[in-house]
Amino acid sequence: MLIISGLVVLALAVMLASPDSAPGRVLRRALVETTARALNRLRRGRIVFFILLAAAGLLLALLFKADGVRLFGLMLPDLMIWFAVFDVGVFIDALLIAGAILTANGVSETRVRVAAAPRMIARLLARRRPRARLPRRARQLRGYRAFSMA
Repeated sequence: MLIISGLVVLALAVMLASPDSAPGRVLRRALVETTARALNRLRRGRIVFFILLAAAGLLLALLFKADGVRLFGLMLPDLMIWFAVFDVGVFIDALLIAGAILTANGVSETRVRVAAAPRMIARLLARRRPRARLPRRARQLRGYRAFSMA
């Protein structure tokens, strides 16, 4: 552990002492610029996801001690794959936008709209449902009509 700490301190010293030299430029490009580009790509949804993930890990560690850490270690790779495949950040962004709309419109108006939603859905379904039709009676012909096969 001491060797790794020493190497980090050495890399920082080279990078700060001689930023214009070849090793200083390489270290700056590898340690500073790539990290900055990666952080610039983070969106709000991803940040919230990682904060929630860290909170879940901390909660598991506090509640279950060593078993919680093991459980979190087993759960983490699957969660990360799930996040990458479904891009959960988009869902979290949608939830944040819904929360912003909720606070902008007020809770009372949102409560009224949520209470009215089942009635609106029932009306839409009633419009789409085909109405029961009575069987049609055969039309009675008035007068004589000639029919020819010729």
